[in-house]
Amino acid sequence: MGKSWKDTRLRLYDDCYEPTLSIEENIENRPPGIDRDHWRWYLDYRAKLETKKKCKKNAINRSKQLYTHTGGSKSLARQREEESEQEGRIIGRGELWIKVHKRRDGSYINDEAREIGEKLLEIEQLDESSRVLSQNDSLAQVFGREKPGRVRGVGFGPTPSQLFGTNFQPSVNRVQEEETQRKLNELQTELEAEKLKRKAMEDEAAADKKRIKVMQSALLYLFQRQGEELSPEIAAGMCSTE
Repeated sequence: MGKSWKDTRLRLYDDCYEPTLSIEENIENRPPGIDRDHWRWYLDYRAKLETKKKCKKNAINRSKQLYTHTGGSKSLARQREEESEQEGRIIGRGELWIKVHKRRDGSYINDEAREIGEKLLEIEQLDESSRVLSQNDSLAQVFGREKPGRVRGVGFGPTPSQLFGTNFQPSVNRVQEEETQRKLNELQTELEAEKLKRKAMEDEAAADKKRIKVMQSALLYLFQRQGEELSPEIAAGMCSTE
């Protein structure tokens, strides 16, 4: 949602802002449906020196990205979940990285991605335990220590401290790797349980609505058989539930 809103703002700005016009002229040229004051605030925000510096820095960072994946708008975490369901097993981060940096014909998207992919394969062939998510799996060995706040390839939820402990350091200890995998499985189980709970609530709400409709139909039928009309209060109540 956040990315979609960000992309929409950028598109509107690129389409509607003309640097050769004055602020007032650009405000008059605002996108249809956008409040005048809101558009003025956004133009003022974009004109700030701090915002311009941030945009320039982001552009430089994007130009340095060598490993753009082929998964489109899907995050690596979403890709990992779908691949795991398809394979019937949990996909490691190294294996996932290779999958999303190849084209449909099996070739890597560029030479840099191929070099990284070959390193990942080499590490996993020499040490099978590096295929399991850990602080020393194949991806960690190639890209280095995780940054605080997130773990590559598992989404924005789990943090390094959640998966690897508060004092995580590189280790090849098999027991620790299994514990890490167990924690990830628990997080995934909790997520699935939450999805099922939400689905059950939605199903229950739909069932309640259906039961109410049946009761309303039965009530209407009884009144019609007796040649009576529904009172305005009952009729209004029935309409409000539709």
